[in-house]
Amino acid sequence: MNHRYTPPPTALGILLLFLILFGLSSCLPSIMATSDFDRGANFQTYRTFSIIEPEAAGTNANPTAYEPLLDRRVRDAVAAELVKKGLSPDAESPDLLVAYDVAVAPAPNSPDTGSYSAWYGYRYTYRSTAFPSIRTIDAYPVGTLVIDLIDPGTNELVWRGAAEGEIDAGLTEESKIRRSIAAILAQYPPGR
Repeated sequence: MNHRYTPPPTALGILLLFLILFGLSSCLPSIMATSDFDRGANFQTYRTFSIIEPEAAGTNANPTAYEPLLDRRVRDAVAAELVKKGLSPDAESPDLLVAYDVAVAPAPNSPDTGSYSAWYGYRYTYRSTAFPSIRTIDAYPVGTLVIDLIDPGTNELVWRGAAEGEIDAGLTEESKIRRSIAAILAQYPPGR
């Protein structure tokens, strides 16, 4: 049998390998996500969810900005992440309702051309009394994805996560959508 001697890795070799791996991982920009939650909510009781159908009413958003493929990809990615966390879809009697919004630029002829607007989402018909300083979607930069979790029994917001400026409604790159949603929902449930 002919064996070749392989010397053990040197410290310099290990450092070089680490630098190469670190360099490759930095090619993908990190997505900064934030979240807030109702300190009085018992997140252990939430086992099922249902994603609310989005609405596109009552906004000054550019109507051409609505992208059905983006909507489908966001909904699928949110559901997949929640399932990974042990929650089950339940359209009949969910423990949590899931809403999302994407901040898009207002329509070109809108009087609010200096501000941003929401296009997707649940239109905030739920209450947010546990969040006294909650930001409305128009307070976020264009491209921000906001995910809200609502207790259907109380119609109260219990958790909100956001990734600012990550989504372009016209470019529905699935990998970026999935990474943004994974970064947001990595912070759910709170206190892990």
